[in-house]
Amino acid sequence: MAMYAYKDAARSVKILARNAKKEDKGNRYYCPNHECEAHMFIRNIEGVSASYFGAIHSHGHILNCPHGASSGFNPNDYDEGAFKFDNALIALTELGKSQTKKEAPGTHGSGSATLKPPRTIRQIYAMCKAHDCSDTYNGVTIGHMLLDNRSVYMYPKGVFGWRIIEAKCKKPRFYDSDRKEISLVASTVGEEYTFILIFENELLFKEIKNVIFSNKEYLIVAAGQWSSSGIFNVFCTPVTSRKQLAIITHN
Repeated sequence: MAMYAYKDAARSVKILARNAKKEDKGNRYYCPNHECEAHMFIRNIEGVSASYFGAIHSHGHILNCPHGASSGFNPNDYDEGAFKFDNALIALTELGKSQTKKEAPGTHGSGSATLKPPRTIRQIYAMCKAHDCSDTYNGVTIGHMLLDNRSVYMYPKGVFGWRIIEAKCKKPRFYDSDRKEISLVASTVGEEYTFILIFENELLFKEIKNVIFSNKEYLIVAAGQWSSSGIFNVFCTPVTSRKQLAIITHN
């Protein structure tokens, strides 16, 4: 699913789901993934705030397309109004707390479902990828939450504060065991940003290093409060929880 799509095969005319009109409901749109030729149509037009673009079964998404139903974001599953980006990322840095299991998460005693905002790094990342980087989610610009190949132009002076970054392992070596640091890179137009993950906990460092080592060819998503390292175009954040990172294996 996607919160935006394109009107033409060249992907030059963009349309946001929130701006779709009833007369657009029968029109075929193009997946934001240039490698996917899914036939997408506007869904849930009755409630415009919850509208999205979905593919039909006969012309579905390619395998592992990030805008497919299996890996995508459904706005009807979450409470947008309750989403607070900085608070969500702060929660990712905290150690997990034990929970009682008197009732299933997300339900009242009556059994009715209670919508919650995106909370995990995968949920927040999927939400950001489903939207255009210039769009907003509960009033916050998507590109100001996620730095990726679409939004990097929004960061001409660097990456500061609470952000999620989409990057890859720095080559030829992405970790420093003595300093307990992991280095990632994201390319910009004409230059490259380096992101350093700083660990105090050696066990956590080794765990995440080993996970990344086994998935070096994939994208890595990291959440943190980024600051300058003192080196040009190099930024760093402390990592205190495995919840701050995710490996993205789809396109």
